[in-house]
Amino acid sequence: MRSNLLLVLFLCGLQTAEALQNLQLPKVFQMFQSKEAGVIQTDQTTSRVDLEKELIRSISNTEYGKSASLSNQIEVLNRVSQLESEFPAPPLQNILEDGSIDGTWYLQYTAPSEIEADGIDGDKLKSSWEVKDAEENITTKRFEAKGSVSAGGIDVDVSNKPPKQIFDLSQNSVYNEVVLPKAFVRVGGSFRLSENNEKRAIVSFNQCTIDLNFIKLDLGFLFGVIGFFKGTTENGWLETTYLSDNVRIGRGNKGSMFVLTRDEGSVAP
Repeated sequence: MRSNLLLVLFLCGLQTAEALQNLQLPKVFQMFQSKEAGVIQTDQTTSRVDLEKELIRSISNTEYGKSASLSNQIEVLNRVSQLESEFPAPPLQNILEDGSIDGTWYLQYTAPSEIEADGIDGDKLKSSWEVKDAEENITTKRFEAKGSVSAGGIDVDVSNKPPKQIFDLSQNSVYNEVVLPKAFVRVGGSFRLSENNEKRAIVSFNQCTIDLNFIKLDLGFLFGVIGFFKGTTENGWLETTYLSDNVRIGRGNKGSMFVLTRDEGSVAP
């Protein structure tokens, strides 16, 4: 019980969009794949729907990114980058106005936006995303874990059930929910539009509810304490780089890349 409580406390210190979204995501497009892993060639007539199907296929059976091989990660990043470049998400203001992001999304894949490993052929990796116009007092230290949530230096495995991210536009709030074997964690707060990036939402978490069997804890005050010492209550940010009725791709302040879907069962774990 003590270890579960400590793990939950670490979860509350989690930074924003990463929080469950610090979980990992990614790949999409119809194409012909060469024999060299990670190299993707696509027919110019490939439709957006086909690209999404290929992304879903490529992130399936990876335990939400945890067990993705190096070649698999490269392929996913390439697919994600193609969707982002060919069908970029509109400014977040437009997305909020039409309500297309509202409601529940399931985090299906999480991974770093950049891959650094010996022997990687730069010609194979087409991802070019990088942190630009960082926000003051919000860390951009890289997040390296796959298929997990990084909390206070501890990686919390979430490979047995996809976390939820819930946008409640009526309250201008976002919530992250993680179900662990012996605990349920819900972290949430308000968000605002960034002045530095039109696709970025800056999040201020102020709620943290923990349910450990029959013990329920409200640890939202911890965010206030952290904010006092940081000089800001803003915990992180998330950029929506691709959005359709079924798939959302995001990039976090720590360089994380996320793939989320509306349908919980659309990706095979």
